[in-house]
Amino acid sequence: MSNMNSIIVNNKNIQEIALRYLDDGVFVFDRDRKIVLFNPACENIVGYSQEEITENESNCFDIFRCHSSDGECLAICPGLDLFDEKRTKIAREYLIKAKNGKQKRVITNYSIIKDDNNVIEYVVGVMRDITEEKIFNEELVRSKTLATLGQYSNELAHEIKNPLNAINIQMSLLEREVGRHDWSSGQELADVVRVVKEEISRLNKLAKDCLSFSKSGDLKRTEEDIVRIFEELLSLITPHANLNGVNIYLKGLIGCPKVLVDRDKLKQAFLNIILNAVEIMTGGGDITIDISNEDSCLNISIRDTGPGIPDELHDKIFDLFYSTKSGGTGVGLAITKNIIHAHGGNIRFKEISNGAEFIIELPFS
Repeated sequence: MSNMNSIIVNNKNIQEIALRYLDDGVFVFDRDRKIVLFNPACENIVGYSQEEITENESNCFDIFRCHSSDGECLAICPGLDLFDEKRTKIAREYLIKAKNGKQKRVITNYSIIKDDNNVIEYVVGVMRDITEEKIFNEELVRSKTLATLGQYSNELAHEIKNPLNAINIQMSLLEREVGRHDWSSGQELADVVRVVKEEISRLNKLAKDCLSFSKSGDLKRTEEDIVRIFEELLSLITPHANLNGVNIYLKGLIGCPKVLVDRDKLKQAFLNIILNAVEIMTGGGDITIDISNEDSCLNISIRDTGPGIPDELHDKIFDLFYSTKSGGTGVGLAITKNIIHAHGGNIRFKEISNGAEFIIELPFS
């Protein structure tokens, strides 16, 4: 008899240990959605401890705040459907909001737990955090799409450059002829020619930007001092910034280690960010460039005191051909991201209380 009890105790211990060390979150709730079990993996995913949930008698909606991609709360909990006994298992993918406000994407498998009378008493949910997996897959698709777009834009740019140049030459000849004759419609024709030439110039710029984007991932690396690169860059851009009432401050890392990079491509990437900041601060302002050593990478912060970027545009600013500037082609920040990623680095945007900040991480090797 004692051996049997020992086996039961050991089995119980094994179950508790398994729940404790599972990578997937396991939680159990009743018909009122009150949570009665919450394993450590669930605590890590959501940020609430078992003690907090028990003390507050929390239900699963309060803890997970399940919602769809468009932000709409799930009106009916997928797990509650199982209490109707129409199904015994169900799986759903949705978004939850952790205690710290961070949004996470999860996939949860629900199944029923019956009591001794064969009545459904609880539902158990096994939750897996697939946020990083989703981000990776989306980034992979994006990278492949950008590679295809880069190749296509390169071919397209080459194809349209020659016709554009030919049209521009013909328009210049027409402009000269208009100037030679005193026609009553001369000014009107001159205005038409001017508008057409401006549009040709815009298309030429787009073609040039497309060619730049297609080549932005091709690197010729040398060991470079990032601080020195910024110093050279600022010597060129500071006069333009001064005319706009913008002050640029460089806080370089003393004894900054050299990094294996493509000097010209990196200059282009930094220039795109700084020029955008200068142009957006029409009433003047400050740009602060801060370089620091972060473990195995160089951390570069480019911060401005401009109007910032609206929340709804945060996910679009690095998109190819997306621009908030009048006359912009929407290629600059896409090129910047492509160059940084080609170096094995990362770039992200951060909203701050007064302005905007771009943070770039470049690996040392």
